[in-house]
Parts: sequence; C-alpha cells; structure tokens
Amino acid sequence: MDFSNLFNNQKTVVRLIKNSFDHNRLFHTYLFNGPRGSLKMDGAIYLASLVLCENGGACGQCEECQKLDKWGNEHLFIVSPDGDTIKKEQIDNLEHEFGFRSDKTRVFIIQQIDKATLSAANTLLKFLEELPDNCFGILTTENINKVIPTIRSRSQIVTFLPISSEVVRKELEEKGIENELASIISKLTNNMSIASRYTKSKILEKFIELVKALSEEIEYCGDPYLKFMEMGQFIYTLDRDKARIFFDLLVTIQDDKVNYLINRKDKMTFKSLEYSNINLSKETEIEILEIILKFRERVDTNANIDMIYTQMFVEIGKVLK
Repeated sequence: MDFSNLFNNQKTVVRLIKNSFDHNRLFHTYLFNGPRGSLKMDGAIYLASLVLCENGGACGQCEECQKLDKWGNEHLFIVSPDGDTIKKEQIDNLEHEFGFRSDKTRVFIIQQIDKATLSAANTLLKFLEELPDNCFGILTTENINKVIPTIRSRSQIVTFLPISSEVVRKELEEKGIENELASIISKLTNNMSIASRYTKSKILEKFIELVKALSEEIEYCGDPYLKFMEMGQFIYTLDRDKARIFFDLLVTIQDDKVNYLINRKDKMTFKSLEYSNINLSKETEIEILEIILKFRERVDTNANIDMIYTQMFVEIGKVLK
C-alpha cells in the first residue's frame, strides 16, 4: 500500500510505531485515537504490514504485503460497526477466529471501538487478556472518552493529530484541482481519500452553485427561501450526511463575507465571489452567520431536516426585512 500520506502527515506516529517494531517492543493492543480523517486506518494497516510482512516490515513486495494491498489478507481481520454499534456477536466471531492456534502472526482491527455495546466491550476485554503472543490488536476511535476505562488501560494509546486543511488544499492543487475548489473541499474534510472523491462529485458542484445563488440573494435582500425552493429541490432527496455538506458550505460562504468585512481576506474560501458588492453591514452578516450555525447544529440531532431548512430561511428573511 501507499503510505506516503501517513508518512507525510503523521510523522510522530510513524516514528513511534517503527521504532517499537525495530526494537521488538510492540504492544499487543493499540488504541489509535484521533479526529475523523487523521489517517488512523492507514496507521493500523501500516502496523499490520510491519508485523505480517515476510521480509522484515512493510516491504510492499512479499505475498503478505500484496494481499494487504488488495484487502485480501487472511491473517488480518477487520471489525466495523454493524449499523450504529459494534455488537457482542461480532466480538464472539473474532474471538472464535483467534481461538484456533496458529504459527502465523495475525492482526485484528476494530474500527470505532467507542460504539461497542457494553456486552461487546466486556467480551473484548476478556479476549484481550487472553490474546496469544503472535497476535496484535488495533482499536480506533474518534471519542476516546467513550471507550470504557478497562479497555483503555489495557491498550497502548497513540494519538493522531488532525490534518490541517492547508495540507489537503495543497495536495489537491498538486493533483491539478483549481484553487477555489481545492479550498472549498479542504474546508469540508481533512481526509484525502474523501477529498479526492469530492473532486468528482456532481452533488458538490450543485451545492456550490446553490450556496452561491443563495448568498447573492441574501446580499440583495431578496427571498432566499424562494431561491432555495427554485434551485434546491434535489436536497430533499438526500440523506443527513449530504445535508451537513450543504450547511457547511453555507457557513463557509457566510464566514467569507465576515472575513472580508474585517479585512481577513487571506481566510476566505470562495475567492471568485464579488465581495466588493456586499451590501449588508458587518453586524447583519454576523447575525446571519449565527443563524446558519444554529441550524447547522440541529442537523446533527434527530430534528426534521425539511423543517430545519424552512425555519432557517424564515429567520434569515426576518433579518433582511
């Protein structure tokens, strides 16, 4: 596998893992903690490559490494949440697999271990205590405080730092993505694989077109809800994750206006907009930004998403009158 992204952006983590491997001081259970997009899974596969490699560590050429590259290595087991949780049955199955003694080194990765049910976590705890010497486990989480203390205490915790949006933007530009789109995408994610998918997303193109039109409608004290109904009907068919992208773009473009008015032009993302045509006061722009942020938070709850759109534009309309 290509670990260049990991090597470039998580140098401390790579150095820690490699030094532990080189000096035969690897722990049998690791807990990789860090925000979404911080390459925890890349780090987990790198560690697996080190211990499974036939040539002394992530050579990329041997049969074991090539199988890892194709996600087909029979000595690597990956567990992900089933729906919203990791269930006891999943840990039972993992324990069953590792119950068979083998001369081969084996690795398991459990993603988002904080989503384990209490019964799953307790079963895992017993499994970790009985892990064979030639087996290694890697748990990942974005919410370490939600991992039960007994699992944390039995794991070597490795912290992955967030990758800056500037790093993502530069990497996208190096791949030929124009500056504004690269800047927009880097605001949405710090995960390079997701960022690369965004560069080809037709939905993202439609979102960008929509938020620019809404921004202009707001600036000229028009009717943003009417504009949304004219151009944004497609949003009603999308899931909540897509709605988050739409709101994040609204926040970004409105924040741009505030940055322009307080002379922080270097912080702006939508660089193609005619910010010299801003008609509203700084106080009004900030008030509208606060409204959008308030409703962006509601997207993460179980609130009716259609009502969120309506209520937000109604409140913005009141500010514009």
